[in-house]
Amino acid sequence: MRGNPSVPFRKEKRRERARMGEVIVVTSGKGGTGKSSVSAGCAAALARAGNKVLLLDADAGLRSLDLMLGAVNDAVFDLGDVLAGNCEPVRAIREIERCEGLALMPAPQSLQALAAPDDMRRLCRGLANYYDYLFIDAPAGIGKGFQIAAAAAGRALVVITPDPVCMRSGERVARLLQQEGIADRRLVINRYRPGTLKLGLVEDLDAVIDAVGLQLIGVVPEDEQVQRYAANGEPLGGGSPAAKAMERLARRLMGQEVPLVVEK
Repeated sequence: MRGNPSVPFRKEKRRERARMGEVIVVTSGKGGTGKSSVSAGCAAALARAGNKVLLLDADAGLRSLDLMLGAVNDAVFDLGDVLAGNCEPVRAIREIERCEGLALMPAPQSLQALAAPDDMRRLCRGLANYYDYLFIDAPAGIGKGFQIAAAAAGRALVVITPDPVCMRSGERVARLLQQEGIADRRLVINRYRPGTLKLGLVEDLDAVIDAVGLQLIGVVPEDEQVQRYAANGEPLGGGSPAAKAMERLARRLMGQEVPLVVEK
């Protein structure tokens, strides 16, 4: 399979990250790809591996991560308040009780509260001193919210589902990320169901990779457990197929060589 996802993601940079955390934006060209589920699942897997991880929900308006992680009742201040200077970052950060090492800064109520790209850069530069990984969950699409979310990132995960519409939008997002100066971009194929590709216009996973033009880092299968965990406000865990895929993805982000396994 093209892309060889077992190759570590920026492995050569691991030693340089002695004091500053990695800033990773998770994005998609359209809604419905499960981008936020990938953000939360991968961040939780990194935390379980012993890392200190902060999720920044930049998907203004939808604000789904606090619900998915069981932090909705704790959210007093949010990312918008921090960027507007209404509170210190620490007052908007909520530790996730069910996952040690994972914390969340909830999304603002509106896109206007996201301020400007420079504000996001300054915020993440400061927070990177205290966390191993910062995950920025970007809004779907390529508008202002996407630009603000991508501004502070040094790495990017583009999440798609294996269908022609998502593939085309993923390719567009990949090019825009490159224009934003993010050279380290990888593809996550989410909600994959083996045996269904040939029923549509897509022949195989190689065709998906070629269409988007990014190196593959992970394939996450369709898994009803993802919705069950999210509905209970609990980070994805256990031995479900999606959880195992998130663990492998997290290990690749940490620089480990992990072979591709497509869970049934």
